[in-house]
Amino acid sequence: MFEILEQFNIWAAVDILIIAFIIYHILLLIRGTRAAQMLTGILIVIATFLLSSIVPLTTLNWVMNKFYSSFIIIIIILFQDDIRHVLSRMGKKSFIQGSDNLSSSQILDEITRAAAALATKRIGALIVLERNIILSRYVEVGTLLDARVSKELLLSLFHPSSPVHDGAAIIQRGRISAAGCFLPLTRDENLDPNWGTRHRAAIGISQETDAIVVLVSEEGASISLVVDGKVSRRMDPKDLRKSLTELLAEVKDLGDRSGSLEAKAGNLFRFFKTGGDKP
Repeated sequence: MFEILEQFNIWAAVDILIIAFIIYHILLLIRGTRAAQMLTGILIVIATFLLSSIVPLTTLNWVMNKFYSSFIIIIIILFQDDIRHVLSRMGKKSFIQGSDNLSSSQILDEITRAAAALATKRIGALIVLERNIILSRYVEVGTLLDARVSKELLLSLFHPSSPVHDGAAIIQRGRISAAGCFLPLTRDENLDPNWGTRHRAAIGISQETDAIVVLVSEEGASISLVVDGKVSRRMDPKDLRKSLTELLAEVKDLGDRSGSLEAKAGNLFRFFKTGGDKP
């Protein structure tokens, strides 16, 4: 123990901080991808492999050794889209996706007013709000817009005469990124038989990601909120506005904490890089 402490010096501290800095930013890069969701499972596999090496579990150790040799290849195949997305983000200025714009009062007002107007006119709609898990894979298959969120634009997008009215509008970082987007359908068979493709798509995207979906049913002239595969039906505009505020406030708090941690890590890195001089 004392030998280790004797060997610990300023460069050992710098070495540890650099490794911690790299690991932290790797976690930030995979945040918002399926890899982040699978991280727990990957850690369990690694822990099982280590356990089989320590404890005399011969059969388990043999199985894990066979599996471990192909582990990296399996990861690359399963997450090739996410790896490409992560690499494309590495050159960007910030690793944190802001959510301040998305949770602004004006934008939520516009979404609520649009949903109420669509329900009154009996026009079906799917409005998807991105939270932590990035929805770029679904944006890319739609019609790119990058437009300001407004009631009038949402009404025009979902009007029956619009060429993109059948798909979903996806909102990222406070702007409408795309419209006419196709969403994954849920495989849950225990659903209301009266629900159609729009309901199944809303449930599907909320099961695969942490997105919030505002669903307007043209048959029932009603508004539903779909989160984590659960449908809150027949919401009035006031309840919808309140629920959206509460759900997006959680994302804002998480973003603020992550940004604070990143700033602290960056300050430490610059401190050692400049030899301990204060910036």
